[in-house]
Amino acid sequence: MKKKLKTRVNAYFYLPVICKECIHFQTLGIVMKEGTKLISEIVVPGGHARAFEVKKGQFLEVIDLEGGQVADFFAFNQHDHKERLSPPHTLISLKSLAIRVGDELRSSRRHPMLKVIEDISPSHDLLIPACDEQRYLVDYGVANHRSCVANFEEALQPYGIGRDLFLEPFNLFQSTEIKPDGTLTQKPCLTKAGDYILLEALQDIIGAISACPMDLNPIGGSQITDIKVQIYQSV
Repeated sequence: MKKKLKTRVNAYFYLPVICKECIHFQTLGIVMKEGTKLISEIVVPGGHARAFEVKKGQFLEVIDLEGGQVADFFAFNQHDHKERLSPPHTLISLKSLAIRVGDELRSSRRHPMLKVIEDISPSHDLLIPACDEQRYLVDYGVANHRSCVANFEEALQPYGIGRDLFLEPFNLFQSTEIKPDGTLTQKPCLTKAGDYILLEALQDIIGAISACPMDLNPIGGSQITDIKVQIYQSV
């Protein structure tokens, strides 16, 4: 019988809490979960992306190793890549721009794809598209800059998943302010070293994380740093 991890309910701006089922060594970015075994660990270099597979019932943990780093996240149904994790379908299902512990993240076909099990990070963004080459060229006049879209194209090429499917990412750890007049402001990422989100896969998925290379506006802070991905199996 599968052992479930306990959930806790947090507010939109998550406060650091002590997790009784975790042992944290934040300076090393190591997190061990009771009732699970670690089956895969990937370090996503700052400014680059990595892809991975997560089976239904396994747990995906995304950790900001040094703090202040946005992680763009895409996920696809492993058996039908046209079904993808969808922020618009998720936010209309939740009736919220914030995701909370216990929420199910929906696919482009409105199927539950992932569930939020734990989250100690301050915020996430469901609105901003992934940066691409044109973002840097048109908005900043910079050519040949690394971008999340190009990163994803490299990482997902072995799966035959191309940029036509890179529509709306979940921008993990990103902070976006919506002002009363509707203005969007991209703010510095507020995560601290070791902050993480833990998700349960509700489908077999192919996932990809880009440690966003954006260094021309406040979201990336003073430097682009690594993200760690850990995948767990219940025991």
